[in-house]
Amino acid sequence: MSIDSISISDIMSKDVKVEVQNQNIFAVAKIMSDNDIGSVIIIDNHENRNPVGIVTERDILRILGSLKPDLMQTPIKELMSHPIIPLSIQTTISDASALMQEKKIRRIPIGYKNNNLVGIVTENDVFKVLMKNKD
Repeated sequence: MSIDSISISDIMSKDVKVEVQNQNIFAVAKIMSDNDIGSVIIIDNHENRNPVGIVTERDILRILGSLKPDLMQTPIKELMSHPIIPLSIQTTISDASALMQEKKIRRIPIGYKNNNLVGIVTENDVFKVLMKNKD
């Protein structure tokens, strides 16, 4: 099966962890640690759940490495990577891989409509499929 015909929805993780934008870096780091994940999608609030950004392991390292104590209590909306670049659930793995390379990103939120995030795909997810289909 060609990666041009495999939908991103076939490989996405559906259990997307989120946090509200007024939380701090500790709340986001705890979610990552508790769930053994490398990113958390940041939402505007619990009612709307509109994705507004992403915080990754690299973001946490960058923030902690700056050695600026005031950043520990700064709302995550001021530290997150944004805007996010979402993809439709109909997007192919080939297209997702190309976008990741072009934008130099490692995670892509998938298919939110009416503010409903349905999944996330990582470069590792894509790599696994590419390795299976390399022949």
